[in-house]
Amino acid sequence: MLQKIREGVGRWIAGVILGMIAIAFIFWGVDPSITGGVFAAKVNGEDVSLIDFERAYQAQQAQYQDLYRVEMSPDIQREMRLSALEGLIRNRALLQRVESEGYRISDDRLIEEVRLRPEFQVGGEFSLDLLRSRLITEGISEEFFLDLQREQIALLELQNGVARSVFITPTEFARYIQLYQQEREIAYTTFEADNFRDQVELDASEVLSYYENNLEQFYSEESVDFEYIEILRSDIATDIEVTDEILQSYYEDEQYRFETEEERRARHILINSPQDDPEAEARALEVLARLESGEQFEVLAAEFSEDAGTSGQGGDLGWVSRGLLLGPFEDTLYDMELGEVQGPIKTNFGYHIIRFDEMRAGEVQSFDVLRDQLVVDYQNARAEEIFYNTANDLADRAFDAFDELESVAADIGYPLQTFTGLTRTGSVSPFINSTQLIETAFSNELLEQRENSTLVEIESDHVMVLRVIEHHLPSQEPLEVVQSRIEEDLIQSLSSSLAEVAAENFLAQVEELLSQTALPQDNEEIANVTDQQADDITLSGEDPNGGMIARLALLATEQGGIWTEARWIERTDSTIPAEILGAAFSGQQEQDQPMSQRTFLIGGDHAVFTVFGLRAGNEDSLTLIEQEQLKNQLGQQMATYELTSYVGEVRQKATVRIPEAVIDPPLF
Repeated sequence: MLQKIREGVGRWIAGVILGMIAIAFIFWGVDPSITGGVFAAKVNGEDVSLIDFERAYQAQQAQYQDLYRVEMSPDIQREMRLSALEGLIRNRALLQRVESEGYRISDDRLIEEVRLRPEFQVGGEFSLDLLRSRLITEGISEEFFLDLQREQIALLELQNGVARSVFITPTEFARYIQLYQQEREIAYTTFEADNFRDQVELDASEVLSYYENNLEQFYSEESVDFEYIEILRSDIATDIEVTDEILQSYYEDEQYRFETEEERRARHILINSPQDDPEAEARALEVLARLESGEQFEVLAAEFSEDAGTSGQGGDLGWVSRGLLLGPFEDTLYDMELGEVQGPIKTNFGYHIIRFDEMRAGEVQSFDVLRDQLVVDYQNARAEEIFYNTANDLADRAFDAFDELESVAADIGYPLQTFTGLTRTGSVSPFINSTQLIETAFSNELLEQRENSTLVEIESDHVMVLRVIEHHLPSQEPLEVVQSRIEEDLIQSLSSSLAEVAAENFLAQVEELLSQTALPQDNEEIANVTDQQADDITLSGEDPNGGMIARLALLATEQGGIWTEARWIERTDSTIPAEILGAAFSGQQEQDQPMSQRTFLIGGDHAVFTVFGLRAGNEDSLTLIEQEQLKNQLGQQMATYELTSYVGEVRQKATVRIPEAVIDPPLF
């Protein structure tokens, strides 16, 4: 397999192309194939690697910590372990289904997918150097990546197969348009809780009663007060002095960064022959003679070259620099003149005929052009060095001082700072990213022994050491401390209740008024009235329903609501509250009968809306492009539904065994 991949990019190049690195890089670290047989689950008798599970679980943990910056509860940890394992189980069951159906990924398909991966391309062309560096960095075996790529392609093919099986009938599409493009004529009134605050009256007994009945809510969080010394690389960089002499020396030391190597573009024709072969050499000489007689290099490469990776491109090797090609080939190419043809050149892969097509000369950017960049680079590099050395010095001195930081601060010339009230949940913290800080501050060594901490990394450029000076256990908060909070909660709750009562009263008035009023007999008439006479209705209070809309607006104001005039809206309208929009389009409306409803809004507000009319969508009103876009949209929705159902069915039929310790690991 690896030999075929070498041939796919030109067997004259040494190297191996491996896996879909974008997907595989989520599995960090060592290849699980070299570890033992402990499993996280068995799916139809096949193991799901415990290492794969731990990697997936750790990835979810890291994502959670980045989002919420708080310690995970045992329940969340258990749910996260279940989620990570379930994803691996479903993947394993799907791969087994693919295999049982006899589907296989050919070597040619694997090679094609690898070569097209953007992660391996530089300037739109495949780069072996980039590939090698990524693999070396990750330290994962070639076989593991090949296997992983085959699996991912197989799953992708399964997904595409299910998606392609979806079809939409004209009747289904017409019904979809009727619903998706449907419009409803809606008027609504909002009752904001804040507008009812002045109607709320509290007395001390209500506050006291709430406090006594909810004592469990009024405990202070466990917290610590601590002193600390911090070092930020950004503070160091701004104080670094820069002179022309320093910059010139730095430029000379780093000049390799500002140089571009000479690159050459060539074409070749390869006649395969790992060993010396007079017959192969003779064929190469024949091709060379035809070139010298005036035939096109590209045409002969397509006809005779046995390098499958380049013959289809007329033998084009792309841009290459020194060190990428094999010895004799590279030596010859870099001795050639532009436009020259040479050959046959013998390498381990056979006989080559080479044509040198283009050259990009290497260059060195001048000091004057780079000066501003050099200032920034030098300050950052020097700051990094000072930051690293100072951080190590801080850690060593804090360790030696053991349980006091005052002398450490004086010795290194950094201020000793204090923070009070760091909570175990991180709700109160001096830094956004405080996970490591909290873990350290609430460790036994700092809480009980009051030792100096080891070096704590807040960010990659921000470190600190700390010492706990006070530990505050949760305690009952006195009424005077929480009284203002209770009062605000009560006022907000009672204001929301008053808004709800006003909304209920208004809804009753709306329903009574609508029941007494004869509405137009069809939606089109309502639409015409709304579009053409809305301004007159609003200003004069006269409309086809005897001033009904004007009376509704007046009643809304009397109940303390904010009236919004009726208008036609679509499902995707973003100008009205989402709760009203969702409720208005989820309700069933009888033909020619208005529908009124109350709904709760986020934040304690309430709303009452009335749907006066309904207009079904019509595909004839859409352009062909719009219709095609909606067909694609519907197809994607149906494909997602079908794929979800298929995956669920495969998972349900699988026989799965999960060791109890995987989901609920022992504490020791």
